[in-house]
Amino acid sequence: MVNHGGKPALSTLVHRGGANGVTGSCHQLYARAGPSLLIDCGLFQGQDADPARFDQMTVDFDVDSIKAVVITHVHIDHVGRLPYLLAAGFDGPVICSIPSARLLPLVIEDALKIGFTRDRALIERFLERLEQQVVALEYDRWHSVVNN
Repeated sequence: MVNHGGKPALSTLVHRGGANGVTGSCHQLYARAGPSLLIDCGLFQGQDADPARFDQMTVDFDVDSIKAVVITHVHIDHVGRLPYLLAAGFDGPVICSIPSARLLPLVIEDALKIGFTRDRALIERFLERLEQQVVALEYDRWHSVVNN
């Protein structure tokens, strides 16, 4: 359902990846006609990955309504497109558990080295930015993303 402003009128879940296969988990949950949460932002792998489709690595959707990214766990098919999300302009919090926050920089660093660049300065700059955006939470804790 879409209202006249082009945003969902009711809470809506839009699959940005992981809908037609096992990998590439990325789902956008809209809260009525306002902000949204992104649940995971992963890379496509194996049979789900199409080497001829570079767009599988890009973020081809508007990031302006995304108030936070919630990471379910730190596998590359759940976090591998985070560098592309940040490059697309997302500057909100990346919310995850404390153990996930410890593993996230290691997984992303490996992903950047393998699929993007070996430029140490560029990798460090990205990891510093990611570190500023990570919000590490204890298990069973609620966290407000927006006030309304």
